Amino acid sequence: MGYRLPFVTTIATFLLLIAGALVVGFDAGLACSDWPLCNGHIIPPLEGKIIIEYTHRLLSTGIGFLMLANLYFAWRKRKESPIVLKLVLLSFVLLLFVAVLGGINVLKKLPPGFTAMDTSFAILLFSTFVVLTGVTLANFRKKQGEFREDRQVRAMFKPALIAAIAIYIEYVLGAFIKHSDAGQVWVNGKMNLLNNIISTPAIATTLMYVHVFATLLIVFSSLWLYFYARLRKVMKNQAVTLLILLALQPITGFITVVAHLAVITNVIHMTIAALMMALAVFMVVEAKLGANLLLTADKDSKVVSGSKQSAVNLG
Repeated sequence: MGYRLPFVTTIATFLLLIAGALVVGFDAGLACSDWPLCNGHIIPPLEGKIIIEYTHRLLSTGIGFLMLANLYFAWRKRKESPIVLKLVLLSFVLLLFVAVLGGINVLKKLPPGFTAMDTSFAILLFSTFVVLTGVTLANFRKKQGEFREDRQVRAMFKPALIAAIAIYIEYVLGAFIKHSDAGQVWVNGKMNLLNNIISTPAIATTLMYVHVFATLLIVFSSLWLYFYARLRKVMKNQAVTLLILLALQPITGFITVVAHLAVITNVIHMTIAALMMALAVFMVVEAKLGANLLLTADKDSKVVSGSKQSAVNLG
């Protein structure tokens, strides 16, 4: 199985995450009052908030078809790469959870907590396809003779995994705060938004401080990953990119708070978090496989040649 189809599916899932953030931001979750139809129609009148919610549903359907294509090719190559088939089957389970939770959100009129659960499974689905893209890319490079194992890359596994876990925890917390209206209660003091989960302003405040603590955890884990990359002299560009994305997170978060939870800045904030998740997960895959998958064959050759030349000079 090639890496292009999983990569396209990863991009589509990323767009689904953005569409979901827009649905929440514009309060369009109930623009379609039923499920799986939209206001009793397969194709409803495309106007107002219905466009946002219906686009989100179309993306979900499109991803379903892409996953069927992934399943077809993974099944054909199951003997060659069993892990690829397992990852595709896992993605179907996660998509089922996302679809069921989405249906519950519509039919039960957005019960507190369920939208955050939906988002949590969606980011896991996204991460699964990032892993699938990394594994199939590694298989492709092995066939091309471009796969270069490096023990220094393998040593990056632990810090990369910790960073990925920290980012996921922060992402889930952020989604829960957003979808439970804890942010609105804390920032704007809107008591009418209190619900059976965020029942007091004190709970909203506590959640916000936990969110800040989770962000600090990401800072420390990302810095550890960066310094480890410098020490091992591998994946430095990826580690730097993660730090840049991390630096943008509090900026967009601050603007979101100052702008009283503006939709666009909140979506950008979520998008950056998803990109951080993707990069950290991809680095975990690289470390597990023991190869920098973003290096080209030419760069690999230069690295090898440079090592040999250094050895000659030392001799």
